[in-house]
Amino acid sequence: MTDTIAQISTPLGSGGIAIVRMSGDDALKIAHKLFYSKKLQNSEITPRLLYLGDFQLNDATEKCMMVYFKAPYSFTGEDVVEFQIHGGEYLATKVLDELINAGAVLAKNGEFSKRAFLNGKMSLDEAEATIDMINATSDAEINASSRLMHGKLFQKVKDVQDELKDALANLEVALDYPEHDDETQSIESVKQTLKNAVLTLKQLDNTHENGKKIKFGVDVAIVGKPNVGKSSILNALLNEDRAIVTDVKGTTRDTLKETISYKGLKINFIDTAGIRESEDIVEKIGVEKSRKSIEESDIVLFVLDSSEDMDDEDIQLEKTIDKRKLVYVLNKSDKPQKLSIDGAIYVSAKDNKNIDQIFEEILKKTRFDKIDYSELQITNKRHHEALKEAIIDIEEIFSRDIKTLDILDMQIKKVWKKLGEITGETANETIIDEIFSKFCLGK
Repeated sequence: MTDTIAQISTPLGSGGIAIVRMSGDDALKIAHKLFYSKKLQNSEITPRLLYLGDFQLNDATEKCMMVYFKAPYSFTGEDVVEFQIHGGEYLATKVLDELINAGAVLAKNGEFSKRAFLNGKMSLDEAEATIDMINATSDAEINASSRLMHGKLFQKVKDVQDELKDALANLEVALDYPEHDDETQSIESVKQTLKNAVLTLKQLDNTHENGKKIKFGVDVAIVGKPNVGKSSILNALLNEDRAIVTDVKGTTRDTLKETISYKGLKINFIDTAGIRESEDIVEKIGVEKSRKSIEESDIVLFVLDSSEDMDDEDIQLEKTIDKRKLVYVLNKSDKPQKLSIDGAIYVSAKDNKNIDQIFEEILKKTRFDKIDYSELQITNKRHHEALKEAIIDIEEIFSRDIKTLDILDMQIKKVWKKLGEITGETANETIIDEIFSKFCLGK
């Protein structure tokens, strides 16, 4: 018999309602000790029906709603009782205290979801998708998380595992009854199954690059000499005065990172210190950080003053930027023009002119507008690593040209177990605990 756990499931603070949840064999028994409703006097409780009544709080009562979910038809797969009370932080804590005093145990982070996983109500990848859905900050993240939550990855991986299981069964027959089986034919059949499996796994894993963009966004560094308008451009992109703008050179002495969502893409703009030679120690540190941002960013907006010709500083800076991620942004287009560069975006941060073109160029350069959101995207690093290792293990079979039945059998079992780390079938307790510890209390 497992402990009956209890916890507040809504964020702490004042609000319309707060929800306090219990899960376990004694959930209903504990609820009956504290909750009274006329509707429950002469009849059995009906699962999934809200009951209005009074919750006993020492010398006071709280008028609230209670609902009961009977195992296994609940989120955790156990008996679950939830109280919907008035949304006061102190009140919710008092209700929780009474449940603990009546026999419940305080739930740990993610313990409700962990029980759901252990009781077969969700797979491990679906649990991780739940975390991603909670933490989503863009439409793209919600779309990707939704597909994981609905078991899209689980089903694809499970299909491959089932094919591997059939291949293992054929190998076992060949190993146990060699006189009744054509060994060469068995090996060829198994290898064809492996070819199909690795193709499916590669198609899945190839979505990880897009998945990273969806989950973490793209890093876009705004670089250039001092006073070309980098901070003004950042403010125009964010549509707010976030960075300090002055006529004094070297105002920005550190990198400033701000994130915005545009057409589903999370964009992390990094306003950098103007790159120039300086004796100022603080400014030199800022310049060094700017150079690092150029190296690590996915895209670099190279800002130039279009009312001036490029000088040696501009030319030297241009040489340090990888051409594949370079976007020329010619600012101060409201002034008489001297500089012209093919493919450049001409903007005026002062007048907010052509700022949208920068966003569109970022979408184009990252190919984010080409992502098919109807397809599953691998956004989780753990899933990516498991898929990659499974692919390597299968490819090793072909590279070594393994033809010995028992070695082939062992190698396929290794692949099957690796894929099981995604669904949770073979994940060890440390991985499981780490995943559910990322959940908030009451989830």
